[in-house]
Amino acid sequence: MATNNPSGLTMSDVLMLPDEQRRIVQWLMRQSDCSLADIAVHFGQDESTARRLMDELVAQDFVQEIQSSGTLYYRAKLTSKRGRQLLPETLQQALAPGKPLTAILNPSGDAAVMAGSTFELCVTVSNKGNQSALIDIYIEESSQFLREWCPSPYERLALLSNSSSEVVFPVHIPPQAIPGTYNYVLAIDAPQHYPEDTPIRHAQRLQILPAIEEAARVSDPTFTVEPVTSSLQPTVLQPGQVLQLTITVYNRSDRVDRFGLAYTDLDPSWVTIRYPEGLPMPGLVTVQDGLELNPDTQGEILLLLHPPLNALARTYFPTLRVHSTNDPDLMLLDVVYLQVLPAYLLNVELRTLVGRVRRMAGLYEVRLHNAGNTTREILLTAVPLDEDRSCTYTLEPERLLILPGTSTISMLQVQPTNGWRRPFWGSGLMIHFGVELEDVQRLALPNDMPQGMLVWEARPWWQLLLLILAGLGLTAAIAFLIWWFFLRPPTPARIIEFSSSSPLYQEADNDFVRLNWQISNPRQLRSITIKGQATDSAIAVQPLVYNFSQGIPDELKPFCTQQRVLTCQNVRTDARQPSEYTFEIAAFSRRNPDTATATQQTNTVPILPVNLPRIAEFRSTQPTYQATNSPTSPPILLNWRVQNPEQLQALRLIGRAPDGSVNSPLQEFNLNSTLPSELQEFCRLEAELVCQNVPTSARQAGDYIFELSAISRKDSTEPAHTLKTDTIKINPQRVPLQIVNFQVNNELAQAKYIIPINPQQTSPPLTIAWQVQGGQDMKVELLPSPGNVGQRGSVAYPISKQASRETITLRLTNSTGDEVSRSITIETFIPPDVEAAILRSLSPTPPSTVPISPGSSVLPPPPGANGGLPSLAVPPPPPGSQASQASPGSPGSPGSPPGEPSPPPTSPPIPRQPSEPSSLPPSELPPRFD
Repeated sequence: MATNNPSGLTMSDVLMLPDEQRRIVQWLMRQSDCSLADIAVHFGQDESTARRLMDELVAQDFVQEIQSSGTLYYRAKLTSKRGRQLLPETLQQALAPGKPLTAILNPSGDAAVMAGSTFELCVTVSNKGNQSALIDIYIEESSQFLREWCPSPYERLALLSNSSSEVVFPVHIPPQAIPGTYNYVLAIDAPQHYPEDTPIRHAQRLQILPAIEEAARVSDPTFTVEPVTSSLQPTVLQPGQVLQLTITVYNRSDRVDRFGLAYTDLDPSWVTIRYPEGLPMPGLVTVQDGLELNPDTQGEILLLLHPPLNALARTYFPTLRVHSTNDPDLMLLDVVYLQVLPAYLLNVELRTLVGRVRRMAGLYEVRLHNAGNTTREILLTAVPLDEDRSCTYTLEPERLLILPGTSTISMLQVQPTNGWRRPFWGSGLMIHFGVELEDVQRLALPNDMPQGMLVWEARPWWQLLLLILAGLGLTAAIAFLIWWFFLRPPTPARIIEFSSSSPLYQEADNDFVRLNWQISNPRQLRSITIKGQATDSAIAVQPLVYNFSQGIPDELKPFCTQQRVLTCQNVRTDARQPSEYTFEIAAFSRRNPDTATATQQTNTVPILPVNLPRIAEFRSTQPTYQATNSPTSPPILLNWRVQNPEQLQALRLIGRAPDGSVNSPLQEFNLNSTLPSELQEFCRLEAELVCQNVPTSARQAGDYIFELSAISRKDSTEPAHTLKTDTIKINPQRVPLQIVNFQVNNELAQAKYIIPINPQQTSPPLTIAWQVQGGQDMKVELLPSPGNVGQRGSVAYPISKQASRETITLRLTNSTGDEVSRSITIETFIPPDVEAAILRSLSPTPPSTVPISPGSSVLPPPPGANGGLPSLAVPPPPPGSQASQASPGSPGSPGSPPGEPSPPPTSPPIPRQPSEPSSLPPSELPPRFD
């Protein structure tokens, strides 16, 4: 087990680590940040094993975790110079501000306990947050032994805000537990309430000491170790030297016993145990794997410690245990202290990888092998061995940490400098250098410094040719300069720049196009000519001619300056009308005044016309209005926004119907100087003319489309800008729908009528009259027939000769979706006496009676309608009879659909008489109106 080092990793800690962890730490010290996948791939392990090893190193504070871009990286945590002792981790966490959860562990840090006893870990958790929380406290699974020894390694607390509680984890250490240091991690987690601040992990260590009995029994065996060692005076060994330890065992019991020797914290290859063989002890048979002793006798066991030559230089303290066969639970322990002395042996080798170069750098490998048993920290420095320092040396890395028995490589790059020293021919330039070694701890180093050589090859033949050509070129350049300064003719004038002072002009600014130009060698200039051309052929631009034979002409002196370059700015032309212009300048020299030596044109220079007024927005304040009977009914209100109002002369507003007819007369608003009086209340004139809630003369119901035209002050061939609104509706006044009168046979209509009939006679029709009120958009319907009717009228409803049921509905609707209706139900039936008279000749079975629904009106048949048969009152059926139980489809039943005839009676059908004009159904009768 590694010793605890809360401030980082020291070299002694690295040497004390197990093999797997030591190899990982050594690799991390040579690398930068590494992920878990990199570690698993490099060491050929699965990620679960690599994670377990890294968690143990993190718990020991030897490796730190770094979160970057959502990926977890690991970095070796080396120790630093220690200042004042820091506060314990638990107190630091408890005092940290802003943390909702704090935990105090007792004991904090490292704890020591004997095997066979119970260790109690007390955790006090405080909830400093502003909410209640469920908190999980547990020993992590990486702490394998403590989880097995703790009966309840997982606990849960429910804490209110600003409250605390304590949890105790009892850990029962078994007597056979191996003494040593055990790492464990305690976690506090609240994933439901504090996911951002948890889990909180505390890395702790528990040291298990050998079990020591309070009093030794007189009969218990004992043993001694010679030579005697202690932590202050350990036995000193050279690597490879053999140390012989004599263990004398005393059997003080009254039984023959057999003893064995065991050890911990040592490599088995270092240890040889020899039990006595063939010793003349009376009554004892010797064996090779144990020491057998008779009662009250003693014996010796030889323990040979022979550390190898590569044994690490440090102090070892293995534990020796003598176990008895008769009493296996007896723990006889002792500690042996021995110190392996350091051996300093370092091998250095300089290998040449690239030793002959032309343009690249030479590459060498400095290999150092630590054949000693101590960790070496070496500084490398490359030095030149020649008089001229013509190279730069780069060592990567310059500082090497070499563990015992390992090799480390540093790459050396030698880059030649001072390219002029490279020879043009021959076998090349030889550069000698060496590598100096410096031990940070001032330990012994090899006497001989490794040396190397770099050959800088000669230049290729074509470089010599280039040098000859460069000399010839230099000679030609000198000749050219002589011609240039003393023999060449004067340079004619050249136009450097010719452009407009502004990329565009506005007609509203009433300005001319102005030009800028620059001409080199103005002393050779005789005259310049400027010509302009407009895209509109009707516009002519007069050419400009300036004579420079006597210097700058008078008309250009306010605009031009002459030094080495003639510079003229803001020279006015006569182009001022709206169009697009292109100007061309021509320069004439003194030697050839008739031919232009240079010409140049400007880009297209536009003069923009005055912006005409445009209507940017034109709409109604609302899409629909409601008409009223009041003469002051609100009119349609309009909003508009006009751009460039300074060019606006008048606005014309007219309203039209969708068919194009004028339904709102033309209105014209003059804006010659200020806003007209009718618009001053509704408009404001700034950068734009903005008018809101302008009233119109449209007050009557109908559809309107308004058209607004902007008349410009300037006479232009372009038509006035016009914009239309969407269709604006003025809905007519809403009049409530009302049924004033609805009568049947000159009486107020009832909900239901039951009429007795005689199939052999024609019953007089019913007269249905109505009178309604509503608006102009009201629609009156009499359903199911005749359909649409007037607001007032009547219709004759014929009585059917068969028993039936029909619903007549008077319905009123309008365009807004309102609806008012009234319905009556007319049900006809054959009286029992009439039915009996008809069926008496057909069947001796007396007919069944027809029930009459309570509250229904029964219209007696008119005189003579039943053919002379007397009118009989229909008695109600007896309770419980079949006729009294109305079926869902029977007359008067709520389940019967309106307008459907009732089912035929069970009696034989009565033959229907031929149709007469007065017996037609209502759908075949024409309506009659008053």
